[in-house]
Amino acid sequence: MNHSSYNPFAAAAPTAVSSVPDLRIDFGSFYIPKQNSFGPLGEDAHFLSTSDKVFGVADGVGAWAEEGIDSGEYARALMANCAAAAELDADADPKRILTKGYLKTTRILGSSTACIIALRGNALKAANIGDSGFMIFRKKKLVFVSVSQQHRFNCPFQLAAGLSLGLPIQPWECRVEVKTGDIVVAGTDGLLDNVFASEIEKVLKEEERVDPGKLAWRLAELALGNSFDKSRTTPFSAAARRAGFSCDGGKIDDITVIVGHVQEAKAKCL
Repeated sequence: MNHSSYNPFAAAAPTAVSSVPDLRIDFGSFYIPKQNSFGPLGEDAHFLSTSDKVFGVADGVGAWAEEGIDSGEYARALMANCAAAAELDADADPKRILTKGYLKTTRILGSSTACIIALRGNALKAANIGDSGFMIFRKKKLVFVSVSQQHRFNCPFQLAAGLSLGLPIQPWECRVEVKTGDIVVAGTDGLLDNVFASEIEKVLKEEERVDPGKLAWRLAELALGNSFDKSRTTPFSAAARRAGFSCDGGKIDDITVIVGHVQEAKAKCL
């Protein structure tokens, strides 16, 4: 052995260290049921899990009211079952959470759209069925919009109770990298049909500090006002015109808004 080149205290070869930041997401939400909902609680539902960094929204399909059925009951049960599934899913896989929640929601009549979103590492993962969804804003500018699933104008894909071994509809899925300071705005079509992304940007710029609860309230109130404005161009009226319908103004609907603020995880003391 060449002792001159041997150093028993030499450092071992360095191991790869992940550069993925440990992020958290703080939530706020606000819900405004429409006054003419079939049931007193409206037809939207949502859940937030700060510890699991998972959240979801659902919109019960109002057409069931013609048969005397409150589809809000289905939406609320679906979200409750998804929240329970999220607690047991270490990887927080949105499609798996949605599948497990759906398979537990078998005894309630109705149908619903659904969007499940989870923060893992430095990315948001999502599974979406229907026309609920979310946007990501960075430095108060839009950088991402989820994809809506519709059979045709104002007829979204939806989940309904039934005998199935899995989801009857393939959800749209995505994985999007996020950064500290990003703002996630999720909601049902009561928000997305009535408020353009540019209007959300304006609200974000008006607030000096990010308060998810206050922002959710402001955006819900904005959506409510737009929904009753018969002269305003809204995402709903613009989509209607593209589909060949004559339409002005907003869409009166249940309104759910969730705002998430992505931040660095708090340091843990030993």
